Parts: sequence; structure tokens; C-alpha cells
Amino acid sequence: MSKPRTAFVVALGIAAALLATSAFSTPAAAANNISITLYGSRAAGWGLTNTSLTIPGPPLTVHIGDNVTLILNATDNRNHNWFIDYNNNSAVNAGEPSSPAFTNAGLRWNFTVSNNTGTFRYRSRFGSDTVTMWGNITILPAGTTPPPILGGENTVLIVAGVIVIIVAVIAFAAFFWRRMGKQETPPPPPP
Repeated sequence: MSKPRTAFVVALGIAAALLATSAFSTPAAAANNISITLYGSRAAGWGLTNTSLTIPGPPLTVHIGDNVTLILNATDNRNHNWFIDYNNNSAVNAGEPSSPAFTNAGLRWNFTVSNNTGTFRYRSRFGSDTVTMWGNITILPAGTTPPPILGGENTVLIVAGVIVIIVAVIAFAAFFWRRMGKQETPPPPPP
């Protein structure tokens, strides 16, 4: 094999290897910053607004590793809290995220979603709150669905980059192939 042809094959092999690794590598899923505002009342349950309280409360969905900020508001001037009841025993247990008590408006509380996937109850632990103040929270594996933020996914950029690389490799290959295919004209015979 001639030197230009060997160089062409090596360059094409390197380009193919780079494309293959970029096609099969996926970036690690980044944790999302989620903010949820909830209103609660012992008589009416939970809601996303102070006029939408229901029993059960609104369904919530988060992913493992998400950083969640809850803004908790009581509409009935009673003590409440918010916790995920992983074992459905209506009590706060070790390892279950549990907010401090709140009475009126605006307790900001942060937690990071742990490695428990599934659908669980969220509740308030005070008195008969466990009966009326509950809803379902679904915890999904990290990165299973796109983040709720527009532009949070970089898939379009990855696809565009791969297309640009493919076009560049094809142009490079066509250029070299044409150069290798041209036969130089032999010099004229000596006089």
C-alpha cells in the first residue's frame, strides 16, 4: 500500500474511532434543581395553590439526586410538616426526608432525593394530618426523562456535532481519494 493511501486509511480509522466513542458515550445525568410550592390544611389536604387543596394532594415527580426546595404554606394556622413516608406507616422514620414544622406561609426547606425509586406517600405528621394531608410522590431513576427546564438537554448539540464531524470526514476522504486517483502525467521522453 502506498504512503498516501496508508495515511488516508489511518486518518479514516481515527475519525471513525472518534465518532464511535462520541456516539456511545452519554454524559452523566446532572441533578435538577426543583422548586415546589405546596399549601396545606388539615381539613382540605395539600395543593399547589391556596385554592386547589385536595385529598390526596397533587402528584409530585422527582429524580434520584434532584435538589428539591419546598416552599411550604399552612392555610389553617395549625402546625404541619412535610415528609416522604417510604414505608407507609404514617410516622417519620430514619432516612425519610422530613421538614421542620410550619404554621403559616413560606417555610423554605431543601433536601436531596435519595436512592429509593417508586411511588410513595408524602404526608404531614401532626395529629390527624396523616389521614387528610397526603399525596403521592414518584421518585424516578436519575436521567430517565428530560429535565423540565427548556434547553436542559444537550442532545441537539451532540447530534449537530456528530453531523459536522461526519461531513468533515467525508470531505477529507473525497479530497484525498481524488488526489490519489489522479495519475501524474509522465514526463515527456527525452529528445
